Amino acid sequence: MIVKVISNKANRDITINKLYPVLIKKENEIRIVDDFGGLSIYELKDFQVYKENISSYIKDMTSLVYELVDYPAFLENYYNDDKKARNDVDKSRLNIFKEDLNEDELIELITSEDYSSYEKIIFIEVVENKINDNSVKLLAKYFQNNHNIESEMLLSICKLLSKYKNQEVYDLFLNFISDDTINNNFMQNIIIEYFNNYN
Repeated sequence: MIVKVISNKANRDITINKLYPVLIKKENEIRIVDDFGGLSIYELKDFQVYKENISSYIKDMTSLVYELVDYPAFLENYYNDDKKARNDVDKSRLNIFKEDLNEDELIELITSEDYSSYEKIIFIEVVENKINDNSVKLLAKYFQNNHNIESEMLLSICKLLSKYKNQEVYDLFLNFISDDTINNNFMQNIIIEYFNNYN
């Protein structure tokens, strides 16, 4: 289940029109990872349901819990900074986007200014098996015109686009190499290998 923010009168850590995967829904409250990065409770009235797919949720009388985080100690573990619980949250978000969003929606999120680099890395990972040539070209052009890309996101973009042989990706990688955008050996190797195998 994915919700979209329609109001934020309490001025909390959410952004109007942004999409958030729901990990837990209890009556009129939901738990989402907000812009501050924490798993927090929000009132459902500030959101509209964007996708209502609940096939991977465990249901009982008053609640829905995403299957990966449906265990008794989850919340306590998460708030005690337990690594497994934190990973379960990350994996749940990724799975929900994968289950609910199509390629066009994911491309729109990657090229939106509303999402952080960390969130975009999730979308890039999710779109990997759904992407077609047109979307690859669109992404390459977007990143060609977007010069403030954080290094972790650059790596995700390079990995994704290096699978596609077309002029737009070639130009983007040429740009990355020539203006010293890439200062990471792993990324340089991906791009050099791309050029070596380009024919």
